[in-house]
Parts: sequence; C-alpha cells; structure tokens
Amino acid sequence: MSTSHDKPFRFKQFEVVQTNSAMKVGTDGVLLGAWVRVDNAQHILDVGAGTGVIALICAQRNTSAFIEAVEIDEGSAEDAQYNFDQSPWKDRMRMHFGNFLKVSSSQKFDLIISNPPYFSQSLKSNDPSRNAARHDDSLPAELFVYHAKRMLNPNGRLALIFPKDQLNRWVEQAEKNHLFLARICHVYTLATKEASRVMVEFCFGEKTETVMESLLIEKSPGLYSEAYKQLTRELYTKW
Repeated sequence: MSTSHDKPFRFKQFEVVQTNSAMKVGTDGVLLGAWVRVDNAQHILDVGAGTGVIALICAQRNTSAFIEAVEIDEGSAEDAQYNFDQSPWKDRMRMHFGNFLKVSSSQKFDLIISNPPYFSQSLKSNDPSRNAARHDDSLPAELFVYHAKRMLNPNGRLALIFPKDQLNRWVEQAEKNHLFLARICHVYTLATKEASRVMVEFCFGEKTETVMESLLIEKSPGLYSEAYKQLTRELYTKW
C-alpha cells in the first residue's frame, strides 16, 4: 500500500508528505502503529522513522506521550520533521537525524518501536537510500536489540514488525539481551496465503507464555476483514 512520490498520504487526523523519503507509507508501519500497546507509555522512541507515520500514529493514540524519532536517511528525516511540524501533536514530537547506534541519551523509554531493515545478505537495488531502509548492513538485529535494551526502562517494551521468516533470528537476539517475546501477531494478507509478517512485543523479565494473535487483512482481493478495518478505523479515511 503506497502512494505517489508527491501526493501526501491522508489519514483521518494527519497527513504524511513523503516526497524525499526512501520508503513511502506502507501497510507494515500503519499496522504496527495501530497494534502496539501505547496506553501506558509516556516516552516513546521510533527507530528508522521514515516518513514519521508510526510516530504520528502513536501520538494520535496516546494523547500524553512524548515521542522521539530517529532516522538515518536525510530525505526521510526532512519529510518526517515536516510531518511532525504540521501535525496536531507537534509540541510532543521531536525528530533526530542520525544513526540510532550512535544515539546517546540519558532518557529511558517506555516503548521503542520500529519497522526495522530486515534483509540480510540479499540482492540490493540501485537506490542507496532504499537499501539503507530495507537492508540491515548498518543496523543488524544484533546491534539493534543490544542498543534498544540499553535505552529501555526496566518495564519498557520493544515492538517490531518484520517478515515471518525473520522471527527466530530476532527472538534469539532478544533473548540474548534478556528480552522475551510477550506478544505476537501473525499477519495474513489473504485468507488463502500463509502469514507473511509478524508483529512482536518484547519485554524484560522471566520467559512466560506468549500472547498469540493473528490478523487477516483481506478475505479475498479487495474485501477487507472486519478485524483489519476495526484495527485501522481511527486512521484510514476509507472507513
């Protein structure tokens, strides 16, 4: 689900300009922003913010949280900053241009959220910015989780979305850093297909039983499920 390069993506309460962004607004980011638990998070960090869409959804859903975002691609960071400034929540949002692994902050976060780069040792495109957004050369899972752990509160959570075949890799790295899978949602694009994505929440503490969920986007092409419409009802203008 993407838009043209110059046309803003309109949500019910905000718009996303994405002219300079390496990655445009897509279903993954919207799903994660709508699914993650934000009610008890007072300080949220969006890593690899892209257009800023996940951070904006979090700001809409939690009316008191202060939200920071970091983005390594200059064009994307420029768009995200503009989108934050134009939003109803601009006083609660801060954009940082730079490398997440070099971020040093005394602030601890209740929630770190990301649609991270996930391709590893795979064929790349001719667009360096798009490669940085999709491939994990500069932000591998091992370093991502280690750095996130250091920036989380003791009761903080790490929420991610990535392809299902990456799940074991991320769970392994999380457990090495004493973060355990508390909640998972398998995302099915069509009823006739296997799950293509997973959304996860990791938290500190003892390994306990994981809350298992699933979400079907389309029953058949063009026929959206009620669960998907309910999850995104406060965001998309089409329902």
